[in-house]
This record gives sequence, C-alpha cells and structure tokens, in this order.
Amino acid sequence: MLKVLKTCWRGLDFLRRLTLNLVFLLILGAIVFAFFYEKPVSVPNNAVLLVTLSGQVVEEDDFDGQGTFSSMVDGSDSLTRLRDVTRALALAADDKRIAAVHFRVQDLQKAGLASLREIGAAMDRVKAAGKKITVWSTGYSQIQYAVAAHANEVFVHPMGGVMLKGLSGTRLYWGSALKELGVTVHVYRAGEYKSAPEVFVRSAPSKESLEADRFWMKDIWWQYTASIESSRGLMPGIVDKVISTYPDLLEKAQGDMSRVALDQSLIDSVHTADEVIDILRTRMGWKSATEEKLLDYRLYLEAAETVPSGKRIAVVTIEGEIKDGGDGPGMTGERDAVRRIRAVRESPDYAALVVRIDSPGGSPVASELIRRELELVKKAGKPVVASFGDYAASGGYWVALGADTIVTDPMSITGSIGVFGMMPTFEKAISRLSLGTGGVATSPLADAMNPLKSVTPEYGKMMELSVARIYRDFISLVAKGRKMDEQKVTALAQGRVFTGRQAIDMGLADTLGGLDVALARAAEMANVPGAQAEFIERDGSGLSVMVMRLMRRAMVETGFAEAMRLTTPAVQVLEPVQRLRQTVSGSMPLYAHCLCTPQ
Repeated sequence: MLKVLKTCWRGLDFLRRLTLNLVFLLILGAIVFAFFYEKPVSVPNNAVLLVTLSGQVVEEDDFDGQGTFSSMVDGSDSLTRLRDVTRALALAADDKRIAAVHFRVQDLQKAGLASLREIGAAMDRVKAAGKKITVWSTGYSQIQYAVAAHANEVFVHPMGGVMLKGLSGTRLYWGSALKELGVTVHVYRAGEYKSAPEVFVRSAPSKESLEADRFWMKDIWWQYTASIESSRGLMPGIVDKVISTYPDLLEKAQGDMSRVALDQSLIDSVHTADEVIDILRTRMGWKSATEEKLLDYRLYLEAAETVPSGKRIAVVTIEGEIKDGGDGPGMTGERDAVRRIRAVRESPDYAALVVRIDSPGGSPVASELIRRELELVKKAGKPVVASFGDYAASGGYWVALGADTIVTDPMSITGSIGVFGMMPTFEKAISRLSLGTGGVATSPLADAMNPLKSVTPEYGKMMELSVARIYRDFISLVAKGRKMDEQKVTALAQGRVFTGRQAIDMGLADTLGGLDVALARAAEMANVPGAQAEFIERDGSGLSVMVMRLMRRAMVETGFAEAMRLTTPAVQVLEPVQRLRQTVSGSMPLYAHCLCTPQ
C-alpha cells in the first residue's frame, strides 16, 4: 500500500512540475514573440477605437505580478488602468483618424464610482467632438451601466438586461461570534463616528454608524442616478422608479430583462456581438472582415506614445492601504512612496507634483511620513496638488494635507478624520481549552502585547493616550492645512465620511474635478502652461513596465489568451495561498483607516 501511495505521489509531482513548466514556456514564448516580431503600431484612417474594460479599474499596474499572471490564466486582463482609458479617449476626441469608439464592458468586475465618473466624463468629451460611441455587453451590472449610459447607443445581448439595484454598505459583524470563541477584541478609538472597529465588537451597526453611512451614501446615489438620467435623456427619478417597480415590470415582460431595459429606455436595441460588428461594418463602410479597423486602445496608446520633454508635472500615486515599510500587493509603503516623492523634489525636470490618492488609509505614522515629504516638496519651491480618486479617507486624507490645494472628484469618499487602536486577546479561549499560561517578565509592559493574556490596565491606558494624541495631531494638521478653526474641524471630524462634493461644502477640499483638473491646476501654479504629465511608476527600474507592455502585446496580437485558457484548471489547483495583508507593523496597533465601501 505504501509503495502504491509513493508511486501516486511521484506521478502527481511530475504532473505538477510539467504543468508549471508548460505554463512558463508559453509565457516566455509569447514575450519572445512580442519582442522580436513586434511591428510598429499604425493608426489607420476611419478607425474605430475599441475600449475593453475588464477586471478591476485601478490607478497603477500590479507590478508584483499577481495581476499579470491572473490575466494570463483567465484569458482577460484582471486590471484596467484608469489613466490609460481616459488618455486614449482624450486623444481619440482630437484624432481625425479615429471615427468612432466602441466599448465592451462585460468583463468589468470592480470599479470605484469616482473612476466610473472620470471615464464617463472622458466619453462625454468624445461625443462633444462629434464622434459616436457604442457599447455592447452580455448584460449590465450597476458599475458596467455607469459607463454604458454615457454612450450614444447601448446594445445588449438578447438574454441580457440592466440590473440597477441601489447602493448598500452591508458589513459582517463578528462581535458575538468572537465572544463565543473566547476572543476579546480591545478597541480604543477617537471620533464618535469612527465605526471601523465596530465589526469586531458588535453584532449590529451602531446608530452613529448608520447615520454617518446614510449621509454620504445618499449623496453618492443621487449623483449616480442623476448622471445616468442626464446621459440617457431620462426624467429625473426614473432610475429609482424602475428599481422600485422592477418585479412588476419584469412580470409584464414575461421575464425578459432586455425587454424591460428597452421599454424603460435604458438601452437602445438588442443584438448579439456579431450583429453589433455587422452594424459597425455597415456604418464605417467596411466591406469585409479583412477591412475592419477596430484598434485596441492599448495599442493606440503605444502608437501615440511620446517622450516627455521640457519642464514636466510629476504624478506620484498613493493607492491601496498605507503601510509602514515598502510597497506590497495592493498597498503603498511609506518607504517607497517617500523615495518617489523625494526624486521629484530633487530633480530639476519637474516643475510641480500631483499626488494622486486612492486610499482608505492605514498606518498613521506612514501617512505622516508621506505628508511630511510633500511638505518638503513645497519648501523646495514646487507646487503640490492632491487629486482624489475613489478614496482619500482617514490616512489617505492625512497625506493630502501636505498639498497646497486639494482637487476632489465629486464622488470620491473622503474625510473619516479619526483614529482607532485594536488588539484581540485569546485568554478566554485558552481557558476553555483547559490550557494555562505562565512565564517571567522583567516589567508589567514586557508581556503587554501577548495575545494569550488579557490587556493590562497599564497597556490599555497607553493605547487610550496614544489614540487621543494621534487624533489631536490629525485635528491640528487639518486645521493648519485647511486654515480652519480647530473647533470647527473637531465638529467635522469624529470619523465621519463624506463625498467629495460634501467635502467642498465643508472646506475640506478646494476644487471639484478629476486628474485632468489637478494637472491643469499644477501647471498653472508652477507657471508652465501646457506642461506634460509624467507618472512616476511604482517600479523604478522600468523592467516591469517593459515586461507588462510585451505581455499585453502578446495577449492582443498572438491569441495567447486562448491557449492559456486550456491550462486554467491545473493552474488554479496549484495557485499558492494568498499572502496575508499587514497594514501596520509598528509597536502599537494604531490605524487611521476607513472601512467604507459602497456596493
């Protein structure tokens, strides 16, 4: 029996190594092909720009490799870079060779509402230039339709529809379950509405939490519905009416969701994908498939790529959770962020800096180190403009206080000026298992952070004092940076979350707009009109940028994605366990973080 098991194990191990080697060779072959057989991208006349949104919309590429590898496995990009989409649309609006734009959004899975608004605004500029935008999908989720509504024509598959449902901020509350398991979560917070740690100590949201969430979420939803109704030429309030009566509307349409969408003017017609291509062929005068001029927006950007010259506006991105140390997957580390900002300060090539923030916060210490570096850029005589993406809350807002001026998207989620500390202990769980603990310590604090023991009064007092101090610092920085009275800031703080539009009304930001507005403002402040933007990438070597570009070319031009789909089951089985994310690695578990994600 043992011999049989050993033989089976050797066979499984051989198959594992064979699969990984085949995957590696396929990836390597695609990169080599793209490198040696790469042809210059040309933009034909009377072309249609093809914009395919897929995966998650982000500010920066994932240079840790996870996003790229995932895209190779599932056959589609797992990340869509926001600035690539908006820049391609901006160029297409003025490019006489681009006659129209066609969107595909069925693979779009996740995007913040501010990112969706920026894409919609870029689409509106294309339409204003007299160019038609069409969009097709198998069906439209709420985020997919936020993009689709800005097109001139919205097509859907006969079996699809439009699913609008409203926003929710439902969280899972672990308090009672953790108590049952014998886990005690000690929370120390500053700010009446700083509700982030509630999920670990309560079984339901507090009244303050519901009040705060309702305040900003109602404004976000109003902006979302108003944008759709304006773009589609619908009467105000029609979206909410469709949602409230959807079961009756669907019953009337005998379960046909596409018919409901058509009857309510949410779409223009029902077609399969090949029928939409036939429509484009007829309109553009393409007589056959060989004459099709559908140009992928990423290849279009390569054709339009130029080397920045003269004085430039540097853009440094703070994306994801803010942590101590170096960058991590989906997180910004203060050490690497400071290095990028310092390079801008020390280089004579940059006239100003735009710090693009898309972060719910994290470590207060890391946030302060980044903010201080922005302050040093200002002292060096270079203007600093903060530009808010989907989030600039708590630690993300802390960073923005180092800027001269703050430009926020109206649908950004910001504020959350508050601090909390949290530490779980397991002494009750240990007792239930009839286990004991013991040992020697040279002082009451030596063993204070041992999760097997209850928090000592001394350590609890230290946490309370530390949280209160950091909160005071936060309030003081806001008052100084925004030129406001500390009492007014304290009233606005308390951990409350706001939309960008609300933040303007309260004096927490200066101007409404996206990244384009922030860049224009930076150029104006630096007195360099028309200066080009240069993004300071996370990977300073440029090697990852080149590899990413070659992989994309391979995906678009070689049909490599189809081959990779064959390996999907085996690779998913062998995929390693996802790494744990640690936002704070300091000596005290303190956070300036906003757990506020509308869905």
